[in-house]
Amino acid sequence: MNRPPAAELRHALRQRVIYADTDQMGFVYHGTYTRFLEAARVELMRSLGHTYAEAEAQGYGMPLTDLAISYIAPARYDDLLSVQVGVAEMSFARLRFGYHVTVEAGDRVGLQAPLTVLYAETCHCCIRLADGRPTRFPDDLRATLLALAPPEPE
Repeated sequence: MNRPPAAELRHALRQRVIYADTDQMGFVYHGTYTRFLEAARVELMRSLGHTYAEAEAQGYGMPLTDLAISYIAPARYDDLLSVQVGVAEMSFARLRFGYHVTVEAGDRVGLQAPLTVLYAETCHCCIRLADGRPTRFPDDLRATLLALAPPEPE
């Protein structure tokens, strides 16, 4: 991936890198980014009027089925990251989010423009928590997310 994997991204999260997020070289550890992606996804859902807790209370889960990350440049200790997220694809039982993570302009000494750290995508399915079986997304959640998804090709 060399560009955001979603047509429209929304700013969902600002995250300051702490020491616990980094490796011995002072770079953000590659596995740490998955927490940032999850936090952005949760905040996007919340901004749309839906929470994962509500979906779970209704008996639905949205487990991760696929993860793809293209690392472009390293983030470092004390960088302020912006995580943007958008809906890249939506079907009755599958959902794909796209992400763009940057170091904010002016936050790192000498950085005059946002620095792209990575592009990523996560794929999720909808399951019934009672038995773990695939099912359709609840209609209200599906309608909200579908409104953010790019139109299907004709």
